[in-house]
Amino acid sequence: MFMATQEKASLYSWAFAAGMHLLNKLEEYYDAERAGKKMESFLLTLRSELIPERFRRSLIDYLIEVSPDVGIPEEVKSERKWRIDEFYLYSTAILAGLFDALNKWKKEKEKKEEGAKKGEGEKT
Repeated sequence: MFMATQEKASLYSWAFAAGMHLLNKLEEYYDAERAGKKMESFLLTLRSELIPERFRRSLIDYLIEVSPDVGIPEEVKSERKWRIDEFYLYSTAILAGLFDALNKWKKEKEKKEEGAKKGEGEKT
């Protein structure tokens, strides 16, 4: 059980960091609003994948499409088929990390906008 917790924690940490990196890359390609929408769309697509191989393939394809320099953990890139319990463990950790990255990114954008508005209000 401890090993499963460690795997989940490391995949979550990786997914969070990868999510932040993806969002920053998407923001370079598009504006902030479209970057957020692209990430939301990706999360919905990934969440709908019920077959482990399709989940993994969708994840890897998107990572390569947006930012090929994101490292991919061994659990994800290995050719070994995931058991059902592994699929639920890994997909939950990955989706949670990506979703939390999206939420943090949105909050950071809101703080920047509020700071910019306050700065403009003080100037006038």
